[in-house]
Amino acid sequence: MLNVLFIKNLQRILSRIYGFIPFSLTPKYAFPPLHAYFEVTYRCNLRCEMCHFLQIIEDTEENRGYRNEMPAQEIKKAVLSLPRYAVITFTGGEVFMKNDFLDVLEFTAARNKTHVITNGTVLTPRIVEKLMEIRSRSLLGPGLFFMGVSLEGGEERHDRIAAVPGSFRKTTKGLEALIERRKEAGARYPMVHLTCVIARSNIDDLNPLYEYANAVGVDVCNFVLKNPATYWHVENYDQAEHLARPQPPAEEIDPGVLRKCLDDLLRKSASCKTQLRFSPNGITPGEIVRYYSNQSSYKDYRCYAAWSKVGISAYGDVFSCPHYRSATLRGNGEAFPWNVKGYREFRGLLKKNKIFPGCLGCCQSEYVGS
Repeated sequence: MLNVLFIKNLQRILSRIYGFIPFSLTPKYAFPPLHAYFEVTYRCNLRCEMCHFLQIIEDTEENRGYRNEMPAQEIKKAVLSLPRYAVITFTGGEVFMKNDFLDVLEFTAARNKTHVITNGTVLTPRIVEKLMEIRSRSLLGPGLFFMGVSLEGGEERHDRIAAVPGSFRKTTKGLEALIERRKEAGARYPMVHLTCVIARSNIDDLNPLYEYANAVGVDVCNFVLKNPATYWHVENYDQAEHLARPQPPAEEIDPGVLRKCLDDLLRKSASCKTQLRFSPNGITPGEIVRYYSNQSSYKDYRCYAAWSKVGISAYGDVFSCPHYRSATLRGNGEAFPWNVKGYREFRGLLKKNKIFPGCLGCCQSEYVGS
């Protein structure tokens, strides 16, 4: 428990300090990325109703757009252009639907501290063994140190939200197999976090889900805001205008019901080994209730992602805000395009505005209060 808390707090503190120096002194520039997120594919075997990428997932499958996604060699090249101390997160889509993903993962885990986000449905025994082979052996060394698995409630609700019958059982089978294999090996890593989006449809399942996470040995259970934004990350996308648009109203949840649910979770967390976490960073139960009553203000949040975090789309576009494409990997040689013109312009805008109307609900923002 202390180890998990130490890692999460250390990562947050280091990221803030690392980004704060250029943010304060040279705001249009930044040190090399401390955390990189690779969207390796937009293929997925689920159709979760709240997914930001649902439209591009449908388009990718229908038009076989995955044939134009970056192959393993291009992703490896990008990894090599990042610092060894950078944390690398792989997400999708569903990462394990990319044919050469295990090759990419093994390569990256040998060099960087690595994190994978998956829906867990394809965590076969062969994949679980590979994940254990490439795991971190120490807190500071390279290797797979965190696995994130999405679960949206109990079996009935999860399968309805994911739009695929049987997905709950596949996910829990894979999740439990990984944790059991880790236990058999007497290993600490990879640690596992379970992520669930808070929604009106699953509010009654949040406490049972946390109890399940604790019972099977999940390290962190993360409950996140339902963000209605859509990310259309086709090649050379441009969604910059979305930043100025207020987010659509949240699907409201009865304040009394939601507050009781959150209070019950906090009460349980005092005696559970599984760490309870809410996202975005710094968010309070009171603010979560306001968000689902449409009483939140984007002005109570800040974003510092552009000074320490970077995202790379499956087509090689580079961004720190998913709406604002700042650069591309193509045509930059061996250098990572981190302080190029597009990035300098975006950092200038973000420093001036602090946050944008379209940012409300984003998991990369930080709640600072009014």
